[in-house]
Amino acid sequence: MALMQLTVWQSASEVALGDVIQEESVPISGTSTPSSAITGVNRARRRVRIFCDTDAWVTWGSAEGGDPVADDSGSNGRMIGAGNPEYFDIESGYKLAVLARA
Repeated sequence: MALMQLTVWQSASEVALGDVIQEESVPISGTSTPSSAITGVNRARRRVRIFCDTDAWVTWGSAEGGDPVADDSGSNGRMIGAGNPEYFDIESGYKLAVLARA
C-alpha cells in the first residue's frame, strides 16, 4: 500500500533538533484521503515534511468547512514526487489530503 508520511515540527529550527511533535501515515489511493489535523492552537505555523512513496497530489486547508480534497487538476494540489520529501509551513488545525497521480 502506498503511503504519505507526515512529520510535524513546532518550527523550522526544531527540524535540526529532531523534536517531532506529530507523525502520521496516510494511505494513498485513487480517491482523496485526508490526514488528521496538524497539532497546535491559534493557527500556529508548523514545519511539515511530506514524504510519499509514490507520485501523488497533496493539498491542505482548514477542516472547518469539511476536509480538504486533493485532485489532479493542478489547481488544488501540489505534485509530490515519489521518494522526494518536501517541507512546507502549514497552520495548525489544517488537514492534508492526498491523491495518487495517474
